[in-house]
Parts: sequence; C-alpha cells; structure tokens
Amino acid sequence: MTKHDALARTLIDGAYSGLMWSLAKASYGVALSIAAVIYVVLRALRRRFPHVPAPLVIAAPVFIVGLLTLPSLPRYQCERDTMSQIRGKDWIRVVSATKLGDVTEPLTWIWPPVGSVTLVMPNDPIEADTFRLMIIRYWDKPTVSIVEPDCTALSVTYSRPDSEGVFRIHPRQKMGDRERQWYCEYDWSRQREALRQEALRQIERDRDN
Repeated sequence: MTKHDALARTLIDGAYSGLMWSLAKASYGVALSIAAVIYVVLRALRRRFPHVPAPLVIAAPVFIVGLLTLPSLPRYQCERDTMSQIRGKDWIRVVSATKLGDVTEPLTWIWPPVGSVTLVMPNDPIEADTFRLMIIRYWDKPTVSIVEPDCTALSVTYSRPDSEGVFRIHPRQKMGDRERQWYCEYDWSRQREALRQEALRQIERDRDN
C-alpha cells in the first residue's frame, strides 16, 4: 500500500466515522459527511484513473441535494406513518390536517408535509354520544381525549389522561363552532357501524384463538 493509498484510507475511515456521528446528531452533518466520503473516494480513484470526474464536481451537488432533502425526511416519514395507520379504518374520521414546513428546510417550502392531524372516532359502537379525539403532531407525542358533547345545550366535556395515564374529567365548557360541526352536524352512523363491525371481527378472532 502506497502512502497515497494509506492517506486515502485514513481519510475514508475518518469520513465514515464522521458519517456515523452525524447520523445520530444532525441531518446537515449527514449531508456533509456523505459528500465528504464521495469526495475522498473519488480523489483516491482519480489518482489511478485520471478520467474519473473531479471530486468536487460530484461531491458539491450531492451535498446541496442532501442539504435540501435530508433534514425534512423525518417529517415525510411521520406523515406516511400516520396516514398508513388510518387507511382502511372507516370508523376514524380525519377532521383536520395541517401541512407544515420549516423556514430552515427548503424542501418543505415547495412540498409541505402534513405535520398535524386531528382524528375523531366513536368511542363505543353502541353509545352514540361519546367520542375519542386524537391529535397527532410531528413535534409532539399524540394526545387522546374522551369527548362527551351535549348538542342540545351546546356544551362539551373532555376527559384527558393525567401524568399516570388515568383519564380525568374536566369541567363542562361551551361548545365552539368547530366542535359543533364535528360532533353535532355530522352524521356518525357510518363510522359507528364500521366500529361495530370491527368489534365483531375482533371477537371472532379472539374466539378462534
């Protein structure tokens, strides 16, 4: 192994170690490390094969593309995971979905992913006046509430879990326009029937096992 080969190997090992660190620490570092690996490899190859493109010609675009895309990947992964969990579950209704970007992530300027989703479903296939509300946000843990609307008095009661996961009933409050649309003006019979069918299927699966 020549001195140049040994130096190239050392640089590759160093760049690889930097890549592993960057993967755990920062997406911007990932882009830089990937570009550095490509640069070092191409530089080593160019000594043996002069027709190989200049390292900077390849590494620079890779770095720019990585800089524009890698920081946003967790956002799109969150959107895909959330929507895949909802798909096919007819008892769940998406009442709100907000697309959110970040000023430091240029890809989201053009194609903002869904960063916040509000889901409502019947809490029970038989009981008509109780719902389950779930809010999923990219930057936070999902929150779940039990909702008891009174469409006659236009009021609503929420039960939310405390620090130990026990649902606590909060004081009844006046219903807002959005809550009235969600719980009172919408016909939930289709979702309630879908939940009833799913409960029956679950009973059959448990019986077979």
